[in-house]
Amino acid sequence: MDDILFRALADRVGGYLDGVERLSAAQPVEVGRELRRLVGAWRSLLGQHAPAGRKRRCVGCQSPRGSPAICSAWRVAGAWFVRA
Repeated sequence: MDDILFRALADRVGGYLDGVERLSAAQPVEVGRELRRLVGAWRSLLGQHAPAGRKRRCVGCQSPRGSPAICSAWRVAGAWFVRA
């Protein structure tokens, strides 16, 4: 995936997760804790699927014939967390 497009997607997804984390502070303790856990899990998952290397392939998928296109983890995050 193009570095500029990936950075834009990562910034939008990160902004959404930041917003959920901020909202978690205004929730009851149990709800806030679970929201922070979900945000942490998504950040960890997406960090494992960041494009890397010369061909900018997803390190998490490690497909030998994989294309430099965005992997399914980032497609799902973009579809659910990025709103037009």
